[in-house]
Amino acid sequence: MSTSSDNPNPNPNTPAAKSGSSPTKIAGKLELLSRLNRFQPPSSSSSSPFPTHLGLFAYGTLTIDAVMHALLDRVPPSALTSAPGWRAAGLPDLPYPGLVAESTSDAPGRIYHDLTEPEWAILDAFENPKYDIARITLANGAEALVYVWPADPPVLTTTWTVDSIDTEGMEDYIAMCVEFRQDWEESQGSKTS
Repeated sequence: MSTSSDNPNPNPNTPAAKSGSSPTKIAGKLELLSRLNRFQPPSSSSSSPFPTHLGLFAYGTLTIDAVMHALLDRVPPSALTSAPGWRAAGLPDLPYPGLVAESTSDAPGRIYHDLTEPEWAILDAFENPKYDIARITLANGAEALVYVWPADPPVLTTTWTVDSIDTEGMEDYIAMCVEFRQDWEESQGSKTS
């Protein structure tokens, strides 16, 4: 998981928010949630407000402690788990995966707990704007929020693992995360000035 779809380097000035103000049901089972209304109270027309109490299920680069620390200045409490019916698919020419529905798969990952509103904002800005946010059920029965990849552009048939990134690539990726965080903080500071 990461940033801009055309370029693996993040652009903190590109809005990562999805349009729309209410959740959408897909095939009666996957609930997509708008990034715009994450922290707004539910309106009378919205029967399902953004569930801020749920943790984040990470299955890609966000499972790496050094990445989370670079982005959030900490590694939030987490537990290992998996997402049955999902696969962390490789993405063409990108170092991070996209989570796609696949009935015979079980994507390993971590569920992070106790993310603050500013941390969610950083992660939303960091993640590729193509990702949707959905609520899924994990192997342990808990529900979590997750960044899922849309059907288009298509994913690779290969399953992504942390080993997909070589040592040099990992160093570059972490350096990019540090740079993203610095740029993001500067952009937030300019908004309050």
